[in-house]
Amino acid sequence: MEAIILVGGFGTRLRPLTHTVPKPLLPLANIPMVERMIRNLPEVFDTAILAVNYGLKDMKEYFKGRDVGKKVVLVPEDEPLGTGGAMRNCIDYVTGTTAVFNGDIVSSIDLNKMLEQHIRTKAKGTLALWKVADPNRFGVVEFKNGEILQFQEKPEKGTELSNLINAGTYLLEPEILEMIPPKQKISIEREIYPKVAGEGLHGFPFEGYFIDAGTPESYLEANFKSIGNNGTAAHTGANIRGSVMIHENAKLEHCIIGPKAIIGPNVKLEKCIIRNSVILSDVNGYGSVVEESIIGPNIKFEEDVNRSLISPKGQITF
Repeated sequence: MEAIILVGGFGTRLRPLTHTVPKPLLPLANIPMVERMIRNLPEVFDTAILAVNYGLKDMKEYFKGRDVGKKVVLVPEDEPLGTGGAMRNCIDYVTGTTAVFNGDIVSSIDLNKMLEQHIRTKAKGTLALWKVADPNRFGVVEFKNGEILQFQEKPEKGTELSNLINAGTYLLEPEILEMIPPKQKISIEREIYPKVAGEGLHGFPFEGYFIDAGTPESYLEANFKSIGNNGTAAHTGANIRGSVMIHENAKLEHCIIGPKAIIGPNVKLEKCIIRNSVILSDVNGYGSVVEESIIGPNIKFEEDVNRSLISPKGQITF
């Protein structure tokens, strides 16, 4: 079976980081976001199809000769095609029921259970659904007896059909993909799914966590969630506090790391305190306190940093 991962976006909300690194290759707990998604696919999925626009050259270079546990096919978009157009662009590589993911989603969804339900209900499509506290900020679905009956965009308070939103993970039969006009910019959420609502479109509510890792704040959250049980217990050059991950070749001297901190490859830090932050590759730091920040790659700092995103292309405060 195949899984399509939509990785065509520009990552504008994470600039300036994405000026130098395409968002799919930004690391989550020191593994590129898209590679982590591929490696987490259930065994039944043997092929990952990457729908790529921005960063195609970097993606080709990264996956060239790299074993990520699945066959990887890159399908380029000459122009951005939207979610639906990107899926339709991959149809030549699809052989049957297909999983589709938004490339910046990090969630606790059990795809095996979702697939079992999809097959059992003989659905045309199954959408993962996530419960939100404030449905007025989102598009919600009317969900009854396992089926999605209609969509409602940012409902006024008191008129909400539910508090369940589209969680960016789908299981689709080929007939859904065939409904999408080829070589056109199409939103599957706005232009295709409403046509199937009440006609075999099912929902799969799940619990746990759901993170759109497309902003600095949510990118930090997704990194810390991705540490899981693989954190660093000790390091000769650092006092470790809480959930932390330190790359094996990072060099630290007289540092306090954590809680919630990730240190990337080829990082050198001396006399630094790093908390609630991600330090990307090839960063050098001295005598600084870093909190709630993303730094790197290839950055040198010798001053305190708070709630900032710093990359070779500049700095923003968030």
